Amino acid sequence: ANTKGSRRSEGHFINKSLLTLGHVIWKLSEASRKNIKVEDIAQHIPYRDSKLTRLLQPSLGGNAQISIICNVSPEGKHAEETHNTLKFASRAKRIKQQARVTQVLDDATMLQQYREEIGILRTQ
Repeated sequence: ANTKGSRRSEGHFINKSLLTLGHVIWKLSEASRKNIKVEDIAQHIPYRDSKLTRLLQPSLGGNAQISIICNVSPEGKHAEETHNTLKFASRAKRIKQQARVTQVLDDATMLQQYREEIGILRTQ
C-alpha cells in the first residue's frame, strides 16, 4: 500500500491490534479445548499488548456472553482473507464463557440486608 505519515502509522496500530486479538483468541480457545479455566491458565495471555485487547479483556476473560460477527467474501481474490477469517471464527467459537450475574446493590439495600442478617444472628 502507498500510505504515508499518520495513515501508515494508524494502519500499523490497527494491524497490530488485530494480530494481538487473534493471538488472544487462539490462547483462549486452546485453554477451552483443554478444559482449563481462564483464571487457571499457566501461560500468559497478552491482553496488554494492544489497546483493543485491553478494552476487550473483561469480555474475553470469561464473565460475559459475547457475539463475534465475521464477514467473508465469496470472491476468489479474497480467498486467503476469507480462509483466515473462518479460522479465526472457528477458534473464537471454541472459547467457553462462564457468565455470572454480578449484583450491584445500593447503600439502602445493603443496610437492609445487614439488618436482616444481624437479626438472624441474634435469634441463634
